Amino acid sequence: MTALYLALAYLLGAIPTGYLFARFVKGVDLREVGSGNIGATNVLRAFGWGPGLAVLAADVAKGALVAGPLASWLSVAPGGWVAAAGGLTAVLGHDYTVFLGMRGGKGVATSCGVLLVLAPRSTLATLAVFAVVVRATRMVSAGSLAGALALPLFLWLLGERAAPALCLSLLLAALVWLKHIPNIRRMLAGTENTISFGNQRDDERDDERDDERDGAPRDDERR
Repeated sequence: MTALYLALAYLLGAIPTGYLFARFVKGVDLREVGSGNIGATNVLRAFGWGPGLAVLAADVAKGALVAGPLASWLSVAPGGWVAAAGGLTAVLGHDYTVFLGMRGGKGVATSCGVLLVLAPRSTLATLAVFAVVVRATRMVSAGSLAGALALPLFLWLLGERAAPALCLSLLLAALVWLKHIPNIRRMLAGTENTISFGNQRDDERDDERDDERDGAPRDDERR
C-alpha cells in the first residue's frame, strides 16, 4: 500500500498543469515562452494574472490532494512519515515530471499544498512572508527563497514541530533553493525577472530594466 501511495503521489504531482494550460488553451509550448519554466509564475508573465492564479491553484491542489484525500483513501496515517514521503514524492514529480522528459517546475506551489494539510498554521505564516517579500521586491523567486527559510522556523515556533513535518520542510527548503540557483545568479547580477502589479511605477521600472539589458539609454539619458 505504501508503494502504491508513493507511485500515485508522484504521478499526481507530475501532472504539468502549466504546460497543459498553455498547450491546450493558448496553443503554445510553455517551455518556449518566457523563462521556459512550466510553473505558475511563467504562466502569469506570459498570459496574465488570471491564468497564472488558476495554474497556481491547480499546483497547490496537487500537493493538498496527495497529503489529504489520497493519503486518507489509502489509509496512510495523517502527518506520519509515509504521508511526508508522499508529499516529497509529489513535489519531486512536479519538479521532474516523467511526462516532459523529467523537466518540470520548481515545486513551490505543490510544496505549499502538501504543507497546508500537514502544518496549516506554519504554512499560512510562511505565505505571509512570501507575499511581503514578493510585494517588496516584485520577485517571486525572492519570496520563494525567503519562504523556504521561514517555514522550518515557523514549524518550531508555532508548535507544529512533529518530526515528519519538520524533516519534510527542511528537505523541501533545500530542494527549492537548489531549483532556484539560476534565479539566485540572476538576482546577484541584477537581471532577475520581476512581475508587475499593474501600476504605472512598476511598468516604468520594467521599461528601465529592459532598456538597461538591451543597452539602450534610459528616459533621463535621452533628454
